[in-house]
Amino acid sequence: MWLENLNKLKKNSGMTIEQIALSSGVPKGTLNKLFAGQTKDPQLSTVSAVVHCMGYTLDDLSDDTVSGKAHLTPQQSALLSSFDQLNEEGQQKAVDYVDDLVLTGRYKKCAASGLGTKEA
Repeated sequence: MWLENLNKLKKNSGMTIEQIALSSGVPKGTLNKLFAGQTKDPQLSTVSAVVHCMGYTLDDLSDDTVSGKAHLTPQQSALLSSFDQLNEEGQQKAVDYVDDLVLTGRYKKCAASGLGTKEA
């Protein structure tokens, strides 16, 4: 069932095999075999890289999340992809920086008034 869900996630992402290969670092041949179901026991790191580059998590391969989960924007997906490339120290610095940006209030979204958003 995970393979069907993986293919649904690929379709929902709108990404091609070539785009996934480029973004995930997984070779195109490996991806072709994976999506065709020829790889019976894929490495967790491979599947994780593929779903993350499409803007999903491994949890999204379960039946109850494939159809109902909101998609990440391309910008959010790119941010997660970059974050995943950082070592532990770099990831912590990124989290700290984002926390600081939110705490200042200057860059925080304000749905009602539009205040608190960055001005051009």
